[in-house]
Amino acid sequence: MRLPDSEPIARAEPLREAVYDRIIELLCSGEYPPGSVLTEASLSRMLAVSRTPVREALLRLQAEGVLQSSLARGFTVRPLDRRDVVELYPILAALEGLAARSITNPSKAMLKELRSTAAAIVRCSDGIERWRLDTKFHRTLVAAGGNEHLVEMIGQLRINLSRYELTFMREMPSRDNADDQHGQIIAALEDRSPDQAARILDQHWRNGQEQLLDWLS
Repeated sequence: MRLPDSEPIARAEPLREAVYDRIIELLCSGEYPPGSVLTEASLSRMLAVSRTPVREALLRLQAEGVLQSSLARGFTVRPLDRRDVVELYPILAALEGLAARSITNPSKAMLKELRSTAAAIVRCSDGIERWRLDTKFHRTLVAAGGNEHLVEMIGQLRINLSRYELTFMREMPSRDNADDQHGQIIAALEDRSPDQAARILDQHWRNGQEQLLDWLS
């Protein structure tokens, strides 16, 4: 497999975190689809770092359920599994709902960013770009709740689910119902109705789960 182009790791943050973040970027971009093999040697060459931080990052991703190890081959991106979708989507719905209920006084800047991102999603026909924009929409929403622990927890869950969403959205980039719900979430926040926004988010995630499970069948 041809390795994707990548710049050497910057040293602005702790090296182990920088390496972990870069590998996450590669996984979430679809450069390493399910079944791909990642090795310490190849990644350390590509990222221009020693094997130690690469090994730490791969072991961390294994513990988080993204990779599985093989003594003979290194680490493999786990295959898609319906159980992940069944178990993780309700957790994400609950956590994002909790974040939404905390947004009792949304800022104009945040609402403007949500509207801009939602509009870009509607205009976009490329599945990967739609996924990036959708991720940005939800990240903006969660961050507005002001709970850093929630932001981190949701971010970790979405790392695992990104493999499913990317593969799905490459084949089925148009999701009109999801686009409509983005608008409804924004409207609820503008009306200072965080509970309503949370209810719409719950349905939003339930719909996404149903579509993804149908696609995996």
